[in-house]
Amino acid sequence: MKYILIAFICFSCNISMHKKFPKISTEALDTIKSVPGKIIAQPVLLETAFIKGTTQKIDGKTLNLYGITIGKIKIVSGHIIACDPGHIDEYGIPFTQVFPTGEFPVQLSIAKFGDGETIAFARINFSDEPVEKWEFALQKGQPPIPVGGKKIHGYSVDLGVGIFADEEACKALDKSHLTQLDAGLYKEMDKHYHNDGRYTMYTFGAHNLAAFSSGAGDGDGVYATYIGFDAKDRPCRLVTDFNLFDWKKK
Repeated sequence: MKYILIAFICFSCNISMHKKFPKISTEALDTIKSVPGKIIAQPVLLETAFIKGTTQKIDGKTLNLYGITIGKIKIVSGHIIACDPGHIDEYGIPFTQVFPTGEFPVQLSIAKFGDGETIAFARINFSDEPVEKWEFALQKGQPPIPVGGKKIHGYSVDLGVGIFADEEACKALDKSHLTQLDAGLYKEMDKHYHNDGRYTMYTFGAHNLAAFSSGAGDGDGVYATYIGFDAKDRPCRLVTDFNLFDWKKK
């Protein structure tokens, strides 16, 4: 994890000198204020990372965590895709779980170290019910595996960006809006740039999708997405972990 911290520190120290970065936004952030009544399921970090005041250490350095809401995503089919938008044609495969339909908050967990910030987790919050258990979000053909082990199911990122989108939204979208780096999606993300993280709720026609930076440094890696189920076995969270913290079993 020391390499993540080094990237985090170097990125935040040099951010103002790197010409490719957009102007840092001064917008007021919609911070998460509600806290689950109880946190039961392991790993608790998938919940506590969105609660202001949570801290985590990397190589003896303390990072402070808090959560923000960036808008509401429209889920019309119940079939959700999480992937690198630049490879949506190849890897934009929906999870097998059917999720609730409607409009739901998209929230980011922000990790802060000194003047630097990065996005540690991204989630869709379907309800405020406590999570009773976590499972991997699976695509067709992927076998269930235990959460917290060495093996994961996840999506590969090489553009430094991840998305949540309804399957119907992806069908309606002109894919060039995602695959071309000068496309509208990335220009909209630049309007919400906060140090080492940017995001947007990108609207097109009757649909939208959520896009966000995928962790520290260049954001490349393989990232798992988890479903939190409530006591009635209903999905209440969908969380992508950007591997900033090493909470898995050794």
